[in-house]
Amino acid sequence: MAKRNATPVELMDAVADSWCRRNRPESMNTDWGQSLLAYGLLETVRTTGNANAREYLRRWLTYHLGAGVHVTYFVGSWSIGLLYPHVIDLFPEFGEPLRALAGEIDAFIRMKAIRNGRGTILHNVDLPHIYVDTVYYSAPILAKLAATLNRRDWQRDAIFQLREHLAVLRDPATGFSIHCQENRSGHRSEGAWGRGNGWIAMTCAELLPYLRPRSEEWRVVATTLDTLMAALLPHQTSRGLWRTIIADRKAYEETSATAMYLFAMERAIANGWLPKGFGESADRATRGLARFVDADGRFTGCSEGTWPGTAAYYKSLDRGEWWWGTGALLLALAERARRIDA
Repeated sequence: MAKRNATPVELMDAVADSWCRRNRPESMNTDWGQSLLAYGLLETVRTTGNANAREYLRRWLTYHLGAGVHVTYFVGSWSIGLLYPHVIDLFPEFGEPLRALAGEIDAFIRMKAIRNGRGTILHNVDLPHIYVDTVYYSAPILAKLAATLNRRDWQRDAIFQLREHLAVLRDPATGFSIHCQENRSGHRSEGAWGRGNGWIAMTCAELLPYLRPRSEEWRVVATTLDTLMAALLPHQTSRGLWRTIIADRKAYEETSATAMYLFAMERAIANGWLPKGFGESADRATRGLARFVDADGRFTGCSEGTWPGTAAYYKSLDRGEWWWGTGALLLALAERARRIDA
C-alpha cells in the first residue's frame, strides 16, 4: 500500500518511478493502452518535473519515431495523438518528426477511417463495429492534432462522433453506455461497462478546453459530462470506487474506470464545469485509488484487456497492473494536484 496520506504529487512520482524502473521504454509500443500510459507519464513530467518519466518518454519517442509509427484503420494506432500538443513543447528536439506524424494521423482519421453510412467511425477492419472506446481515440485526438496543426475544421466531426456513439450505445435500463454494438447485426454487449463510461467522461473533459466557452458545441459536451457525472454519484462504493458493471452490486470494484472518472471530475471541478459539491466524491475516489498502489509503486485492481460480452463475462475478468490503468491514474492525479495547488 502507498505511504499513508501521500499527496497527489508524491503518489504520482512513486507510481511513475516504479513503472520506469521496472520496464524498458523500447518494449512499449504505441498502441492504445501503452500510449495512454505515455500520456500519463507526460502529464507527470508537466506536473512534477519527474526526471525518470522524462527520460523514459525521450527513449520511447526516439525508438518509435526512428522505427516509424504505423497509422492504420485500427483506432488504437492513432493513440499517440493523445500526447499532443504538449509533447512537442517538452521535446522540441523531436518537433519536426512529431509534426509530420500529427499531420499523418489527422489526415488518416479525416479521410481514411472506416465509417458506416452515417459517418460513425468503426473500430477496425476486423471489428467494424461501434465501440465506446473509439470515441476517446478519435474525438479528443482530432482536437489535439488540430491545435498542433492550426486547423479549425475539427469540431464538427469530433462532436458528431461523441453524439452518435452515445445515441447508439446508450443502455435504456441505466442511461449509461454499453461497450459495443455490431454495426450490421445490431447485436449488443450487456451492461453499463465501467471503463467504457470512463472513455466517455475523459472524452468530454479532453474536448471542453478546445471549444469556445458557452458555444453550442461546448454546451453539448458540458451537458453530457454533467449528466454522466451526476448519474455516477449514487453508484460510488463506500471505498470510493466504481464497479466494472456500474449498477451491479455483485460486480467488483475496478480501478481504471474510477481513475478515468476522477480525471474528468477533477478537471471539471477546477474549471467550474461541475459544482464544487463533487469535491467530496473526488476525495473519496482519490483515497480509494491510493489503496491500490502497493509499497513498490505498482497500481493494481485494473481489469485486463476486454472484449464485448455478457455482464457475467465482464465480472469474470482478472485484475492487476495494466498500462491503461496506470496511465489513467497518473492523469487523474495530475489534475488533482493542479486543482489543489491552484
